[in-house]
Amino acid sequence: MRSKNSLTIVAILIVSFLLLCSCSGEDTTQTKKTGQAKQIVVVDEGFYGWDAITLRSAFARVDVVPSLGGKIMGYEVRGFQILWHDTQREGELYSNEGYGYGESFFNPGGAKVWPAPQGWSGSGTWPGPPDNVLDGSPYKYESDGNSITVISPEDTGEGRSGLQFRHTYSLRNSSSVVDLKLSMTNVTDRQVKWGLWHLATVPVDRPVTVYVPVNKGDWRVIYGDENSPQWLGTEDGLFRARYDKQVGKVGMKVQEGWAAWHDEQNNIVFAMMFPVTKGAEYPDEGSNFEIWTSGAGSYTANNKNITSEYSPDKAFMELEVMGPMAYLKPGASSSLDITWGACKCS
Repeated sequence: MRSKNSLTIVAILIVSFLLLCSCSGEDTTQTKKTGQAKQIVVVDEGFYGWDAITLRSAFARVDVVPSLGGKIMGYEVRGFQILWHDTQREGELYSNEGYGYGESFFNPGGAKVWPAPQGWSGSGTWPGPPDNVLDGSPYKYESDGNSITVISPEDTGEGRSGLQFRHTYSLRNSSSVVDLKLSMTNVTDRQVKWGLWHLATVPVDRPVTVYVPVNKGDWRVIYGDENSPQWLGTEDGLFRARYDKQVGKVGMKVQEGWAAWHDEQNNIVFAMMFPVTKGAEYPDEGSNFEIWTSGAGSYTANNKNITSEYSPDKAFMELEVMGPMAYLKPGASSSLDITWGACKCS
């Protein structure tokens, strides 16, 4: 039997994805006249000092910054910004940060895509961030008036991934739902093996709880304190996490393809939906979803002990969807489709 908390989050998800139009609370005059909310693409509208391409409807807006590695820097619903970005670095762009852990890494926030698995063992693992191509280079972009497509440079050369990313973002009419169609292509003459890794950065400067459908024993601490109080464990098939100013990361094997971030102060829920492929190979010992938190503490990466301190200006959480590993012959591609939705819920 499900607990009251479990029933509450299920109710939130139902409202989020089935009643997004009615709970948007935005001006619906345009919807009444035309039968649907008009969606437009605004070029160079700007997002906190960055040149952005904006998808806007009567219910939500999505701000994409091609010059920041094609990242989605803004996702706004009812005037409420869902994603976190570094307010101390607004308008700044990447410099040549190098490749591999230990170099300078500029993390502006927002939502991004990296290749998985991460690691420093050589061929077949990605040693970033930083990554001065897939993460740190300007992307080309295209728009058909209903969607935005961003295209990375080709990441070729010795020791590189051999990939080119191509991602298309679209905002559904009359809702806050965003469709993310992520893809990678092998642009080399050798076979490569990677998974698509999508990271959405969310704020933690207020009481928030993340819920993920995970059975007991199907999650583990990857980085940080094994006994961190921010990992609340599983109850009635739901893993819960609540930020506690500590650095850390957990990986998990979700049973159903969704995760929800609940802002308890503002009564906002942000949900991500994604496919789960049974029997597929996933990175990080089979993790298909991970959560990272910035904060105080230490962890080991690249055979180095990394120590960090808590800073309220740099505090955030990353919700990370891990796609299955794909063997790509020269010219072959693999894709991962993710859906976002957000709503204000009492």
